[in-house]
Amino acid sequence: MAERENEEQPDVIYETDEKGQRVVVKSLESTSRAYLRFTNKTSRPVDVWWRDFHGSKRHYVRLDAGTYFDINSFITHPWEFTDVATKESYVINNKTIYRPPANIGGMMYRTNWNITIGVRSLRHTVLLTLAIGIDDPDAVNALGLPRVLAEELQKLITLFHRPKTPPQRD
Repeated sequence: MAERENEEQPDVIYETDEKGQRVVVKSLESTSRAYLRFTNKTSRPVDVWWRDFHGSKRHYVRLDAGTYFDINSFITHPWEFTDVATKESYVINNKTIYRPPANIGGMMYRTNWNITIGVRSLRHTVLLTLAIGIDDPDAVNALGLPRVLAEELQKLITLFHRPKTPPQRD
């Protein structure tokens, strides 16, 4: 499981390796090729991110629902996927950080990997459903929700209904 915790580089995240040590999630080497296809199996636009050799998150492409992106990568290169509006992390094989498996390294054909939604709480699912259907954050006040839920719903509505500009590539 990856965790965030670096004030100097806020987009750097850490995970525990097979030896139990905390390490930065980053690309390690570019020796064993992996020919990948990322397919967006969600109903939402998804941003595709690559972690560079310093652990910085680099935007690669935005995928509309049902579309795919072919990339020639390497087995030690980590990839991430987020909802364009909410920034919610999506998954491949129930993992938020995707690395190609070692057994496909060097294969001369492209393998497909489906981007999907991870397990959500019922609360989050209901709030997302409401946020998609309500255009005006002020309309939430008429629902009579507890303040905490109303504020969370208003924030989601604002995220869903603002213009969506792609991140700039370095």
